[in-house]
Amino acid sequence: MLSYGAAKLATLPELYWAIITTLIVVTQPSLNQALNTGRDQIIGAVIGAVVGVIGLIAVLRGAPPLIVFAIGLLPLAALAAWRPTLRLACVTLVIVVLVPASGMGSPFARPIDRVLEILIGAGAALIVVFVMPNRAINAAHDRASEIVLALGELIAVYLRKPDDATHAEDLHRRSAAAEQALDDAITEAGREHIIVPVKRTRENVIDKVAPMLTRLHRDALFLGQALSGDPQLAERLTSPTRDALGMTADAFAELSKALAATLDADKRKQDGNVREARTSFERLRSASNAACASMEKNTVLPFVMNLLVQDFGDLIATIEAADGRG
Repeated sequence: MLSYGAAKLATLPELYWAIITTLIVVTQPSLNQALNTGRDQIIGAVIGAVVGVIGLIAVLRGAPPLIVFAIGLLPLAALAAWRPTLRLACVTLVIVVLVPASGMGSPFARPIDRVLEILIGAGAALIVVFVMPNRAINAAHDRASEIVLALGELIAVYLRKPDDATHAEDLHRRSAAAEQALDDAITEAGREHIIVPVKRTRENVIDKVAPMLTRLHRDALFLGQALSGDPQLAERLTSPTRDALGMTADAFAELSKALAATLDADKRKQDGNVREARTSFERLRSASNAACASMEKNTVLPFVMNLLVQDFGDLIATIEAADGRG
């Protein structure tokens, strides 16, 4: 609406180009990408308009428009191949040279209007991007939620089916990819100067949560190694111990879902989600203690399970502590 209104007030003949530019810029996932896209849209339009004006001068002097267009398109196509975000230069050249400027008076009015439309569209988009809720922080929370879900499922797979290496590897890769995306989102949030002033509230402890998720992932892999490193362990486990491990796996999966709800970008039921996470953690601790008590004392498995329980406990404590400061 802002883009349309500004283009309408400027009495631009093809104001839809302003709206198209706004859509391209405002749908970028972060402020930094929106700035880069808006810049490239403007630069591309200016370059295409300049080449188009030179082409129009040649056409007015008698040169065939198609030949002029073909010659002008060659360097712009090379530019777009080198930097695809500047491909708007080619589109602008098409509009300026090949589309008739009927009813517009001067043939040079079209390139000027084209640049103005892009400027208005990009400017309107950037204004909206600056005032919208921070998308980098929201993306970081969603990635953290995805990591917790993947790791909870990974731990449950190790405890229930330690020989299911394919599923475990898929969950490991999913978590690793989400961790990289989380780091990128936190870096982007730092560029937007948003993460520093909002650290005081619970919903924005994401910068403190990130290293905890990395540690949780490492200890989850440690669990897989502990099980695979003792091939006879499964045979030595009694039926009550296997049942206790199954209950512990269920508790890990349940807690990961509760924690994912506290970490994602939707904060409408945050207080209830935090309480549910704490309740799920207490169930996990009880189930893990029961399972460890029934296992051999000299195995590494109880030690690793206690590490994982501690990791989840530290994660919940961090969220709860931030809640108290908020």
